[in-house]
Amino acid sequence: MRKWLWLLLYVLLAGVTFIYRYELLAWTEVHQSIPLLLALATLFALVPVIPYKVIIIAFGYSYGMTMAAWICWLGTTLAAMLVYAGARTVFRQQARGYLERIRALNRFTVWMEAHPFMGVMSMRLLPVVPQMAVNIYAGITFTPFWVFMAATAIGKMPAIFVFAYAGAQAGSSIWLSLAILAGYMVLMAMVLLLFRYRSRKKA
Repeated sequence: MRKWLWLLLYVLLAGVTFIYRYELLAWTEVHQSIPLLLALATLFALVPVIPYKVIIIAFGYSYGMTMAAWICWLGTTLAAMLVYAGARTVFRQQARGYLERIRALNRFTVWMEAHPFMGVMSMRLLPVVPQMAVNIYAGITFTPFWVFMAATAIGKMPAIFVFAYAGAQAGSSIWLSLAILAGYMVLMAMVLLLFRYRSRKKA
C-alpha cells in the first residue's frame, strides 16, 4: 500500500507541475531568490515535464552562466538523490526480481555492480540515456550511495555548464549559442560512436 501511495503522490506532483510549468518558469524571472530557484530547479529535475536542458538554457539566459550552472547542477543532483533513495527503499525488491528475469539487462547489472562509479559516470555522459532511468536503475541495484552521488555530481557537470553557457550567450548572439550547442552535440555523437565501437569490439 505504501508503494502505491508514493507513486500516487509522484503522479499528482507531476500533474501539477505539468499544468503550471510555464507559469513556474515565468515566476523565476520575477522572484530571483536563490533558494526558490534551487527549489524549482530540483522540481523540474525531479518531474521532467520540460527537458532539463531547456531549463538550464533558460536559467543561463536569465541569470548568467555561473549562477545558472551551479543552481541547475545542485538541483539535478538533489533530485537524483531523492529518486535514488525512493527506488532503493520502496521499489528495490520488486524491481530487482524483474531485472534478474531479463538476461541481457542482468549481464549489464552484474558489470554495473562490479564497476559502479564507471557505470554511473558513463550513463551520465551519454546524451541518449534518460537521466531519470539512471537514478532508478542505480537505486534498485547494489550501487553504493556515495559512489552514485560522486559519479552523478561529476558526470552532470560538463553538459550543465555547456548549456548554461549557451543560454547566457543567447542574449548577445543567438548564432554563437546555437554553435555551442551544435558543437556539443557533435562531440557527444562522437563519444557515443566510440562507446558503441568499443562495446562491439569487446563482444
